Amino acid sequence: MSLKVYSLSDVKAHTSDKSCWLVVHGKVYDVTEFLEEHPGGFDIILSSTGKDATQDFEEIGHSNSAKKLLEKYLIGEFEGGDSAPVVAQAQQQSRNAQKQLKQKDSATRAFHVILPLLILVAALALNFYFSSR
Repeated sequence: MSLKVYSLSDVKAHTSDKSCWLVVHGKVYDVTEFLEEHPGGFDIILSSTGKDATQDFEEIGHSNSAKKLLEKYLIGEFEGGDSAPVVAQAQQQSRNAQKQLKQKDSATRAFHVILPLLILVAALALNFYFSSR
């Protein structure tokens, strides 16, 4: 069975509690009937409509049963395809940036400890040099 393909403008036309469509992993879901049942509240879902909600869906960390339940609401394919590789790449870039920040923080902290020690050693050496003359 071939699924109908929906555009972003099609999805943007369904962003209310009367008709709510989501795009997750390149598929379009009509979750209108599920809004009141959603454990996080319907406003969470409504905030993810009108766009590709794959990243929002994955960041929440939905269970396998939630992912399986989503299939019940499948109505078609998204013409933009699956953004999961882009999401994974963005998440990896974010992790790399955080790692770099931690490394910079460590270097900065080390510098803040070593610099005063170096100044102290230099002052003591100068004091020793001039007092021995």
